[in-house]
Amino acid sequence: MDTQRFHPYLVLLALVAGAVALVFGLSGDPQSDLGLFFSTGAEAAPIFLIATLAFLALDRPRLRPVVSLLTVLFVLGLALVGWFFSVAPWYGVMGAGEMPVEAAVVLLAGLFLSLGASALCFILYSVRVRRFLAQWIPIDPENFVHTTAFVVVAAIALLPLVPLLVLGHPPLVDLIGDPSMDFGALTPTEAAKTDLYGLVWTLGGAFLAVGLFVKRSLPEVLDRLGLVRPTIRSFSFAVAVGLGLVLVFGVVDHLIVAVWEYFGWYVTDEAYTEALFSAYLTPVAAVVAAIVAGVGEEVAVRGVLQPRFGILLSALVFAALHAYQYAWDGLLSVFLAGLVFAVLRARTSTTVSAVTHATYDLVLFSLMIAGVGWI
Repeated sequence: MDTQRFHPYLVLLALVAGAVALVFGLSGDPQSDLGLFFSTGAEAAPIFLIATLAFLALDRPRLRPVVSLLTVLFVLGLALVGWFFSVAPWYGVMGAGEMPVEAAVVLLAGLFLSLGASALCFILYSVRVRRFLAQWIPIDPENFVHTTAFVVVAAIALLPLVPLLVLGHPPLVDLIGDPSMDFGALTPTEAAKTDLYGLVWTLGGAFLAVGLFVKRSLPEVLDRLGLVRPTIRSFSFAVAVGLGLVLVFGVVDHLIVAVWEYFGWYVTDEAYTEALFSAYLTPVAAVVAAIVAGVGEEVAVRGVLQPRFGILLSALVFAALHAYQYAWDGLLSVFLAGLVFAVLRARTSTTVSAVTHATYDLVLFSLMIAGVGWI
């Protein structure tokens, strides 16, 4: 272990913070700002906890079974969440006597697909499979950290798609319309606060996920993530590209919708989208949401994942992260946007892709606030 990079007390602090976040996340509704802060970190905590422990396990082989067990539990947890969202339309009738046939079919289909996707993830523990895939994905198939990361990334790419496959529409359509589920009830102030807390956890988690305090120093982490100090020229370029993408995807989205409508496929409803983002339709909340999405998603996806798993897989993960929100037409648009951000990251830096992403989102939110809607 490199003593110049390994900081045991900071590693311990990160592990404790992650554990506390999980406890708060599982305990229910937070009762204070501190509780909200830690519960917000429950989404990122499993990933950076597994990553940190995986780095530690490189020099401590006895730790590897523990990391593998936690990884399996993480995958199964995502599978359970996917199954939960798959049966979203039927929550109101499941406890009211006999279950309808349609609900039973959805229940079984969600279970089958969730377990099937989990099995595909676990196949990546086979070194032969990893060696085969390493022909196209820049991983070291013998590296324990890469193996663990591959399983986690595959789970994030596959399991959120299960509800869409089962329902044919985003599960939040049903949950937002169910008053008992309390979805979309945040005020703009609460939404902005939650987003800012989430950004802190996302950035901290991203730094830990690439080995901060264990294998890399802070300058090495910044280099690995592609984070550089922006110049006036690079910032202006990023903003200009973001504005251009609004116009380009205004056309692309209309073409996608036209194709979907031609085949009679489900199209993400604009009224639902506005309801989904209603808490962000104030200037302050919109600015915060755009910055958080631009910086957080780019650092996590283009910074952490893309250098290790390539453009295509990182773009698939980026799209899957939106699978609970959008139908297939929306995911295709997100995937294409992700490819653009990925090319920007590859040719410039994560900083540029983050500013571009934030600009793009801010314009879209501004259009919604102005009553123009998604163009």
